[in-house]
Amino acid sequence: MPAYSTQQLTPARAGPLYKSKGDINGASSAFFYELPPQSELLILWAIRNGRHPGVYGLDIQRAIEESSGGNIKISVGTLYSMLKRLRGKGYITSIEGSAPAGGGNRQYYSLTDTGNAVVNFADDFIARLQDWQP
Repeated sequence: MPAYSTQQLTPARAGPLYKSKGDINGASSAFFYELPPQSELLILWAIRNGRHPGVYGLDIQRAIEESSGGNIKISVGTLYSMLKRLRGKGYITSIEGSAPAGGGNRQYYSLTDTGNAVVNFADDFIARLQDWQP
């Protein structure tokens, strides 16, 4: 049976952290990121690939729907509620900008350093989980 260490699971310390409970392979002071719920993670992934100045909310909605082949749909109300929650957690920031073609002002969303760290940890976690073998 292979030995696993917390080094294999521990990201760089930089975001929403919680201290591990107990001793994991001799490293009781290991820190881990807490993965956000799936719906929030989908939004963070959609925002990550945006361009300057950020991603418009309805483009986030469209990115998730199109990337899922239409299987995942987030209502506008739910989307903006989750964006507010993610901003409160410090994962995203928003700036007001003008709409293309002279429409009204829009909010454009981008990841903070903490948001980037969480998304990178989620990517790494999923890659390691896919490669894991008993």
